[in-house]
Amino acid sequence: MNQLRFLLNNHLFMSAFYKAISGLCLFISIPLLILYLGSTNYGVWILVFTLFQWILLMDFGLSSVLKTEIPKLQHTGNTPLINAYIKSTYLICCYISLVVFLLFTALFLLFDIHNLLNISFERTFVIKLFLINIFFFCVNFVLNTHKALFISVHKGKFAEQSIAVNQIVFLLFLVVPFVFFPSLKAESKLYLISCINGIVCIVINSIYSVYFFKTENFSLFSTQKTPKQYRKSMYSLGSKYMLIQVGTLFLFSSDNYILAYFFGPKEIVLYEIVTKYFQFPLMILTAGMAPLWSLFANKYLEKNKIWLEKSFRKFNTIYPLLLLGIALCLVLANPIMKIWISNDFIVPHFLLIVVAIMTALRIFTTFYSYFFNGIGNLKSYLVLLALSVVLKVPLSYLFIKLNFGLSSVVLSSVTCLLVWCIVQPLEAYKIVSNIKKNE
Repeated sequence: MNQLRFLLNNHLFMSAFYKAISGLCLFISIPLLILYLGSTNYGVWILVFTLFQWILLMDFGLSSVLKTEIPKLQHTGNTPLINAYIKSTYLICCYISLVVFLLFTALFLLFDIHNLLNISFERTFVIKLFLINIFFFCVNFVLNTHKALFISVHKGKFAEQSIAVNQIVFLLFLVVPFVFFPSLKAESKLYLISCINGIVCIVINSIYSVYFFKTENFSLFSTQKTPKQYRKSMYSLGSKYMLIQVGTLFLFSSDNYILAYFFGPKEIVLYEIVTKYFQFPLMILTAGMAPLWSLFANKYLEKNKIWLEKSFRKFNTIYPLLLLGIALCLVLANPIMKIWISNDFIVPHFLLIVVAIMTALRIFTTFYSYFFNGIGNLKSYLVLLALSVVLKVPLSYLFIKLNFGLSSVVLSSVTCLLVWCIVQPLEAYKIVSNIKKNE
């Protein structure tokens, strides 16, 4: 009983558990969406949903600043300043949301998106579809701040719990189109799925936002203004996190758009299914590690060199076991996909192998990335990311020309991540080894 209570109160374990629930719901929803929309239309939905993920994370690094700065302010007991910080973050997110919506509206009206992405629908429909989703995404962009707030107060399990609840409710509401609207036109089906996804996100994010302020000793209606020096620090650190977010998104989320440009939306469905399959262990492990962000911040402030070095050693010891898990996922991939998608669904072995390798490398680099993010030391991280972004498209184009097909974008990411796996640990150990010199 005590062990069960410990696990339920352990935010690392529960974050991973909730992420597993999210991944399971995602697994179930993918074949349902393919069945309802069809392969080509599902490919269009992927392009829309990928854009959704881009917008949610393009907050100019403000959520990342919260996760880094709130632990510091809690360390000094400055609750009024934390309230001012939170209020400023929400206000700025509202402004950014409005600007993003207007910017994307202008882009879709000025540029021929449907031809650029090889979408077969009429241009007017494509514009309406993207704008409907962008509206929902911009609203959720503001409401999503609660996740960073939960992580900043070392309650990361609630951030992941909200995502799990979101996925469960969306999956349940997928019954509606199948039962009541099975024969809609393709355009109407995409509108319907977009509305279900958007409304569910708004409701769940609103509930968890209210829950945070009801359970924590913070207020969104603080009368105190954030001091000028703190705002300057917030924008400076936030701009660095924004560059990291945009760069990371480009590195790993631009694949669908690159493939759509060269091969069309229908062809990216295979790639999407393979990456979603391996995203399951990636989601669980990154969610489990997410609370480390604030823990690293606290331990670094305390100059707790022993704890930091121990956490590095523990991860490096566990990592070979994680590799075995990824290898098992690789072996079971085709049998599982025959059950998951369809009996005649077969994935090229090479694509499975390179995506498995990319997943393993992302898990390794995520751990050390949380360390750099937590302590706010982003120089080497930004350099690595900038080089990877610059090389991403040329490498992808090179591998496409070498006839690696859908695997091309994965190979370009793997090439970049291999460099990360060498540089990041060396830099992290160097930073920790110098802590005593600063005491």
